[in-house]
Amino acid sequence: MDAQERANAFRCAACDGTHGSGMGLVAALTVLPLLMNRLGAGKVELGLLAAVATAGFVVGQPFGVFLLGRRRRTKRFFIRWVLSLWVPVHLAMAGAIWFLSRSHPSLCRHAVLLLFAVVAVGDGLAIPVWVDWQSSLFRRESRGRAIGLIAGAWALGSGLGSLGGGKLQASFGFPFSYTLLFLLASVLFAASLSFMRRVQEPEWFAAGGPSVRVEEMLRFVGESLRDGNFRSYLVSRMLLALGGGAAAFYAVHFQSAEGGGLGTGTVIALGSLTALSQAASSWLLGHVGDRIGHKAGVAVGSLAQVAAIAVAYVGQGAWACAACFALLGLSWSAGWVSHVNMLLETCPHDSRVAHLALSNSIVGVFWAVVPLATGWLMERVGVRPGIGITMAPAVLGVLWLALAVREPRSVAGGTAAAGGVRA
Repeated sequence: MDAQERANAFRCAACDGTHGSGMGLVAALTVLPLLMNRLGAGKVELGLLAAVATAGFVVGQPFGVFLLGRRRRTKRFFIRWVLSLWVPVHLAMAGAIWFLSRSHPSLCRHAVLLLFAVVAVGDGLAIPVWVDWQSSLFRRESRGRAIGLIAGAWALGSGLGSLGGGKLQASFGFPFSYTLLFLLASVLFAASLSFMRRVQEPEWFAAGGPSVRVEEMLRFVGESLRDGNFRSYLVSRMLLALGGGAAAFYAVHFQSAEGGGLGTGTVIALGSLTALSQAASSWLLGHVGDRIGHKAGVAVGSLAQVAAIAVAYVGQGAWACAACFALLGLSWSAGWVSHVNMLLETCPHDSRVAHLALSNSIVGVFWAVVPLATGWLMERVGVRPGIGITMAPAVLGVLWLALAVREPRSVAGGTAAAGGVRA
């Protein structure tokens, strides 16, 4: 990295680390399902929560391409976005918990779910332009390490936030404990913007550019779909998504007698290992990807997903819970650092925004349906057998990735082989 890239990487890392701390306090994997469970949610509602958490950030992306992605967005846009979406919605969730949880628990959980959907879908609108903006700060030769550092900082912040959230939840009574978590998260989201303001954008990016016409965006989408290696990669991601529904039930499983009967605070604290593992592996996966290509990192993450399912299926108690969340963190690390770089390097044209939105939208259909279907399955066969069943598509996804997907940098004549695009 040159001096400006290095400075930007650390500023973005500080921004994402602070934002991640807020997300850790209200983690969608542990805090939200445990809150919903406390409010009387059933398995299908927990599956719906997981669907919103995973696919909610995706379903808005096709609309975001045309609403936000037709012209270049700078850091000023993202500062306004956080202040108008993340902060007020989480304040509203804190209010719903404080005022409704005791007298109207059903209304409270529906309000929390609706508000969480607003922030998830709303933020999804900006994700393609956000990734495009962040990747524009770095050259391809250093982008993996930079994104790895940023993703690791976010995960570390999320892990620390989750640890703090577990202690706060155990220290205060309900509903004050959960209300406090959402209030503190709002403060951290706002505080993260102080670091974003200091990021130095490349002159060519900050100068903006002409708005892309709708027909041009549709043409870019068609070019992406015609690329055979990109289609093969999507198949592997869809198969892995079919096996990803089990993650929504890890916290509830280990809290149950079948999973070891762990306390709520213990599950939340051990859930922080997801983020800590993600933090520890993100830069390493990015470094490996810069040297040999990012397919290797995607493969490591896919194997970790299968291993997490296996541990949850056969293990019990604190050690199994810790191992399961740690493996899930490694999987998530690859799903961020390696997967994002794979998408950037499989882009066959000049609009990374359109390419990112297309790929995430296709896989997002599975992310939306699979947690619901997994919840329906577990209502009938039980949580532990349901977790075991999800292993089959995950294993198929690993095999498809290994046998059918080529490393983008080895594809002769492709965009990645030619050095990629920066705009």
